Amino acid sequence: MSYFIKLIIGILFCSSLIHAAEQKISHIEVMALFKNKAMVNINNQQHLLKIGEPAISGVKLIEATSKYAILEIEGKRSKYNLGNRVSASYNKTIKKKVQIYRDASNMFRTVGSINGYPVDFLVDTGATSVALNSELAKRLGIQYKLDGEETVVSTASGKALAYSLSLDQVKVGEIMLRNIDAVIIEGNSPSTPLLGMSYLGRLKLNNENQYLELEEKF
Repeated sequence: MSYFIKLIIGILFCSSLIHAAEQKISHIEVMALFKNKAMVNINNQQHLLKIGEPAISGVKLIEATSKYAILEIEGKRSKYNLGNRVSASYNKTIKKKVQIYRDASNMFRTVGSINGYPVDFLVDTGATSVALNSELAKRLGIQYKLDGEETVVSTASGKALAYSLSLDQVKVGEIMLRNIDAVIIEGNSPSTPLLGMSYLGRLKLNNENQYLELEEKF
């Protein structure tokens, strides 16, 4: 192969690389969601993304459920619900934040909801999961004996019968998370539901002394 032909091939190859580099992601739409897979429209071309596989057109699938997908685009991760259509400013994601201030007892207390019903929470980073007493669970319509698994937990008063289960949703401020592990403790303790790490652990926590800030990770 002559030097001239090699030079032409090199120029064409470099030109194709430059053209590819200039292609920006201008349109993303989540078309369908499956467990560990997502059908995504990228610049009007459909791609089936799978967890653990290399990025396609600069987009990598990090997490996928039947309700949402977490996509990594140019090193930034964002959460997309089914049907989300994002263009141009796709990477300009505003993360929800909530500030919880200390009360007179120097505790972090806040209002929120469990399965859509309003409750008062006591923030407890030492609690593995969200915890509430059986009396409140009954008022909230939680079928803990039917849906839960019997267990025993340690409380300030000693051992207590409890039921572990998953709450459909827990919300504080604008931050709502689904499928939150919880324990329902027989009796009337704790008097205030504990907002434990099954919820808090899925958020970024910033302790600013007088208030605790909760922030979405994605």
